Parts: sequence; C-alpha cells; structure tokens
Amino acid sequence: MDSEMNDSGAKRTVGAAIAVVAALGLMTGCGSDSGDGKADGARQAGSAEQGDGASQGDKAASSDPAAKPLSASALQRAALTNGEVKGVEVQKMTDKEVSEGGSAKTGKAACRPMAALMGSRYDPVPKASVHRAYATGLTKAKVGGTGLIRISSYGPGDAERTVKDLREAVTACRGGFPAEDGSGGKADVKKVTPLDAPKAGDEALSFSLHDAGKEKAVIKFTVVRTGPQVMVFFGVNIADPAKSEIPAALVDAQVAKVAKATKGAAS
Repeated sequence: MDSEMNDSGAKRTVGAAIAVVAALGLMTGCGSDSGDGKADGARQAGSAEQGDGASQGDKAASSDPAAKPLSASALQRAALTNGEVKGVEVQKMTDKEVSEGGSAKTGKAACRPMAALMGSRYDPVPKASVHRAYATGLTKAKVGGTGLIRISSYGPGDAERTVKDLREAVTACRGGFPAEDGSGGKADVKKVTPLDAPKAGDEALSFSLHDAGKEKAVIKFTVVRTGPQVMVFFGVNIADPAKSEIPAALVDAQVAKVAKATKGAAS
C-alpha cells in the first residue's frame, strides 16, 4: 500500500471498492451484526432437496459436539482488523452496506445455495453474522483486488448443511445459471469452476463464478467451516478479471482467529 495514503484515504478507497461490488449484485450480507438473524434472515423459499451423494466433505460431516456457535460479539472479536494481514486493508462493514445489495434469486433450484452468496438471504439462516470488506494493491489511484468476508455461526447441523449444499451446487451448476440481483437486474452466471480448496478448518471448498454480463467479472469464493462457524470469502478484480484472487494469508489469518475463538468457547 502506498505509504503516503492516510487512514481516511484508505477507507474512502475501500468504500469505493464496496460500492463497485454492490453494483455488481455481489454483496454477501446476511442480516445485521446484531446477531438476531432476522434483518435479512428470512428462509429462502423452495430450497432444493439435496441428495446424499458422496463428496470430499463427507468425512467432516459432523462438528465436534463440544464446539459452540459464537455470539455476535464473539464473532466481532474473532473477525480480522486492519493491520493483521500485511498488504491487505480491512474495514468493518455497516449494516447498511451489508443489506443494500439485496437478495439474488435464481429459478434453477439446484443453484439457489450459490445464488444466495450473491444476496442477503440464506437457508439455513445463521444465528449471527459479521462482515468485513478488504482490498489489496491499494494506492491513491486504484484498488488492486477487493472482496468481502462473512463469518457466521449456526445451530446444530446447519453449518455442515451449508457447506454440503454449496458443494453440491458447484457440481450441479458448472454450466452456469440465470439469476437476478437484489434490484431485479440480470446477474446471470456463465459458468462455475471448481478450484483447489485450502487445507483449512474442518472442511473447505473453493470455486469461481464467471459473470455473464458485460463486466465479465470473475468472482472467486472460498468457504471454510470450523465447527459450527462458517467463513465465506470472496475476491474480485474489476479492472482485470483474470487477477481475481483471495489472498491466502487473509484466509489463513481469519481461520486461525475463528478456530481459536471456537476452541475457547468449548472450554
């Protein structure tokens, strides 16, 4: 990051990056940081029946029974703060920034869990969620990459189901799917590409969504479950879609903090 950029300038630049992401209909909000799970937590109607097909996550099908879902305040403490990951600017998101992207929809039932990542409603509904925006390659003139982190805690079995549903959606939706963003505009996905997932948490998966619109954005997602906590990371580079990335150091640092908090809650 440019050493001349002050904190207020960095925040304005990250804010601009958030606005770009929101305009693409790619906000990953869910409710508010209050942890009541109700602000945008209505269950998504008509969720697809999910099969029991084998997946690489089956071996991690159950959480440690001692692990407990973290409260909203505990999630806040476990979320990354600015300065913890070198070269990455991290900023807390407000409730308004989280919710203003609306809720994405798709008529393709098998792809609804994936479309939900581009909106603000999830099934299962998290017990609590907190959100962070991040940016890389930040200078006075530009943002390299940008993205969001959502950390959510879930009731019994719901964290596992969230990952399972997404894993099955990656397989079912490789050919893409029609979608609408929160404002009803087209947000069709051209294709879904499975990616190598980091060896993190109890289970993890990674994939990319290729936007069918004129922006041709490539959005990379990594989802990591640690006990009843799920972390969703996404990264996008609007200027150069081929360079969309989620910094590995960012994932490692966030997973470590959530793992420590989860272990502490169980002791």
